[in-house]
Amino acid sequence: MKKILTVVFLCILFLILDNTLMPLLKINGVYPSLLFTFALCYSIVSDSKEAVVIGIVTGALQDVYFFNGFGINMLSNMLMCIIATNIGKNIFVEKSFLPIISSFVLSIVKGLIVFCLLLSVKQYTNLGVIFYSGVYNLIVSIFMYKFVYKLSQNEYMKTEWKF
Repeated sequence: MKKILTVVFLCILFLILDNTLMPLLKINGVYPSLLFTFALCYSIVSDSKEAVVIGIVTGALQDVYFFNGFGINMLSNMLMCIIATNIGKNIFVEKSFLPIISSFVLSIVKGLIVFCLLLSVKQYTNLGVIFYSGVYNLIVSIFMYKFVYKLSQNEYMKTEWKF
């Protein structure tokens, strides 16, 4: 139960920070997504069931503030978290280099998925911000991954979720 409360609290905290503090730090109209970066880093150190849940939950939270199409972030976050879990199974999660690079690549892939889905429903967005957003998420993931890895080493975070 403590694990679920911790993850829910962190998701809500990062959602609030995404919508209040991060727009103040934007460069050329681009700012990082703490919530998405947290979801990727958490998925790398967890199993696939948790990755699906965290991807859907964080995507739904992002879709609340996404006016162009509800469900796009939910789908793309879930897919990226599943891929992140598969990456985490095949690497040494103790080392932070590959998870951070994976976070960068998955941020760009998510941006391309959202761009394509919005384009398919005739919502035009700027394709140029995807790379800059990925770089910004890369910088955030340097710190976020270390935090999430230390959090995952706590005894209460190693218990299984029960649904």
